[in-house]
Amino acid sequence: MKTIVEINQKTCIGCGLCSKVCSKKILKMNHKKVEVVDYPDWSCCQCGLCMAVCPTQSIQVNGLNYNEFVALPENKLDYKILEKMLSSRRSIRSFRDSNVEREVLNKVIRASAMSPIGALPANVQLIVMDRKKELDELYKDTVRCWKKMMQSMKNPIYKIISKRVAGANQYHALTHHALPSARICCKSADKGKNIFTFNAPAIMFFHGKKISVCITENCWLAASYATIAAHSLGLGSIFSGMIPPIVNMNKDVKRKLGIPDENNIYSCLMMGYPAVEFKRKIPRKHKNVMYLK
Repeated sequence: MKTIVEINQKTCIGCGLCSKVCSKKILKMNHKKVEVVDYPDWSCCQCGLCMAVCPTQSIQVNGLNYNEFVALPENKLDYKILEKMLSSRRSIRSFRDSNVEREVLNKVIRASAMSPIGALPANVQLIVMDRKKELDELYKDTVRCWKKMMQSMKNPIYKIISKRVAGANQYHALTHHALPSARICCKSADKGKNIFTFNAPAIMFFHGKKISVCITENCWLAASYATIAAHSLGLGSIFSGMIPPIVNMNKDVKRKLGIPDENNIYSCLMMGYPAVEFKRKIPRKHKNVMYLK
């Protein structure tokens, strides 16, 4: 079903701004009048850009309401302030033994929804865990499933099947990174030390349908915005690369979290109030930067 876009020609001043920002290029100018072009297999994606830019609010996209389009602040963010904040953010592995207020978590969630979207409509879904009982159960399931995986990988036939199913790149990541890390994490778990979740008091799972367009990118973009928001609110955070594959490969764990079978977790963010305060920023730079002549 196509999204309906209507133009109020009585109030439209023909500025053409909507046609310049239209994501799908279905808004066209014709003799200083805006027209909606009806393509057979191409329609409005409800990005809202036209409504956000229209000076007279003359465009109405079905499903969107001008009441939700808040005016932008005039002052732009100073780069020095932004750089200072970003450079002070660290991956946190030690958290205080205190809960994160849901009011704070909701702010992080709102900020994560403001991330760029690879393809509309928005397809990122979130599950938030902030209760100790469920967090402890997830940790136990993670340890159990990784131990089972390590045992299975001792079987040559299982290794061959895993390589064919995962592909060369993913199999290399599994054998050279994930499994060695899992061995260390599981040994630590046997000694009573949790380095799978670091006893984080809150975990956010960014997930979506496996067949959704740009779902991997969208989840990571949303999660990245969440880390920045968390830092601005005094929280520390760290991504987990060990939990998503375990959840995705084990239907029982996935169903415990309320994630549909047709969905996968693409990013897992653990957060809480930091137990340690960093005094200095750590130098970071890209491996290589080159301008093409």
